[in-house]
Amino acid sequence: MLLKVSFPLLLLLLLSISLAFGATITLFQASYDNSNVQIVWEVANEAGVQNYELYRKANNEPAFTKLTTISPSGQSRYQYLDTDVYRGTAGGTGTMGGPFTYRLTVRTTTTDQSYTSTLGQTPSAVQRSWGSIKSMFR
Repeated sequence: MLLKVSFPLLLLLLLSISLAFGATITLFQASYDNSNVQIVWEVANEAGVQNYELYRKANNEPAFTKLTTISPSGQSRYQYLDTDVYRGTAGGTGTMGGPFTYRLTVRTTTTDQSYTSTLGQTPSAVQRSWGSIKSMFR
């Protein structure tokens, strides 16, 4: 037996499913930008989103460190520049080692969703220094 569903009913059903699951993240990636890391995520739906929390974890760290909390603003693309990636943890040890893993947690009114992005390799000290030197002359 075939069930016929009209287009408006189907659209309403899909919208209801989308609202029930909260945000729809279509992209989450981290990439090196000289001596920094650029984190970008794209959102197709922000229904019920309270905020976005961004975390970082170095390979030699036992847990993630919270970097920032961003409130939803209705835009489709968000980005964050991690300028402290090689400065160490809050204790200022400066001994962080890659690869780095970033986690985006989307806090919604119904549930939380998490996404991760791991940088495959760590730039050498020479590459990081050269990136810092180039940025001074921009």
